[in-house]
This record gives sequence, C-alpha cells and structure tokens, in this order.
Amino acid sequence: MSDEEEDIEEDEDGEESEEKEGSGGGKKKLFLIIGVVVLLLGGGGAGAYFMFAGGEPEKEEVVVIPPGPPVYHEFPQLVVDLKKKGARTNYIKLKVVVEIVTRDLPLLVAQELKIVDKMQGYLRSQTRDEVAGGAGTENMRNGITKIVTEVMGEVKIEGVLFREILLQ
Repeated sequence: MSDEEEDIEEDEDGEESEEKEGSGGGKKKLFLIIGVVVLLLGGGGAGAYFMFAGGEPEKEEVVVIPPGPPVYHEFPQLVVDLKKKGARTNYIKLKVVVEIVTRDLPLLVAQELKIVDKMQGYLRSQTRDEVAGGAGTENMRNGITKIVTEVMGEVKIEGVLFREILLQ
C-alpha cells in the first residue's frame, strides 16, 4: 500500500479512520466546554459567598440632621374670590404663616409655588359662610395644614398661623 492508503484505512463499518479522529476532537471540545461552565459556576458561587456571606457586612453611616428650633415662613399674600352663593362675589385676603423646623425650611421654600397654588384652589372652593367666624378659621387652618402635608410628604409642620384674614 501507498502512504496515502495507509493513512486512510477503512474499519469494519466502512468509516474512515480520519473521521474517528474528528469525533474524538468533538468529545474533547465537549469536555472543555463543560469544564469551563463548571469553572465559571464555581467561581461565581465563590464570589457570591465572599460578597454576601464572607466577612462582616459594611455598615452604612446615617447622618442625622437635628431638627433645630421652629421657624416661621410667611407665604405671599393671597387675594382669592370665594365660591358664589348669590349674586355678589366675595373675596378673602389672607396672609398665611407656617411654623416648621429649621432643617425642613429649604424644602418648604422649594415647594412654595405648588403650596400657594393648592391653597388658592382650596379657598376658591369655599363659600363665605364656610370661612367666616372661628369655626371657619379652624376649617381653613385644617385645610391648609392638609395641603402643606400632602405637598411636603414626610415633613411635619408644627402649625399654620394667620397674620391677616379679611373677608369682603
């Protein structure tokens, strides 16, 4: 036989020996891929262990800003027409002051425009009878407190004061 014929010999099934060598390479590739996957999973598991279970967990530093003394913030003067009950239009002129702790004052100032807008809407939905007298003042105080609390979220206001109330 010649050299070429010796290299390519047929086995019992009629397959050539070169193809057998190729299938052996496929098994090597399969073992190599499985080995890489096992290595990656093992490395990932070890990394997760050291990240979450290994060592002492880091403690977050919580900076607590003291609330400070109460301060007073005066909103701009409001002149709002009240809800009509008859033919005559009634107006209310109002100066509102909010008592709040010092640390929350910048948040209140940042939301001032939104609060004033909601206060005007609230007052426009009220009639003269609903805002007149001591009971009306308390209703306004509660309504404005609710508005400020809704807009400010977690910030607690100490009180709502009225510097001026004028009904016309």
